[in-house]
Amino acid sequence: MFTIDEKQYDETKLSDEGKIAFQNLQVINQDSTQLKVKLNHNEVLIKHYIDIVKNHLPEEEVKEDTKEKEVKESKK
Repeated sequence: MFTIDEKQYDETKLSDEGKIAFQNLQVINQDSTQLKVKLNHNEVLIKHYIDIVKNHLPEEEVKEDTKEKEVKESKK
């Protein structure tokens, strides 16, 4: 069973073309789910590596970054 426009249908009763389209939708949904998981994973890794880079910046660049944040926050 599957739902379209809040109405349930039996996929076994679809025409051959409808069954192929339904299978294609399932594959596309699986691909989308995998891409979302990979995106989430990549976002976590990006944050992780940004933190590592920040921890290894030369001291004066870290101070400049802090000053820029302070200036931006004071303008709000």
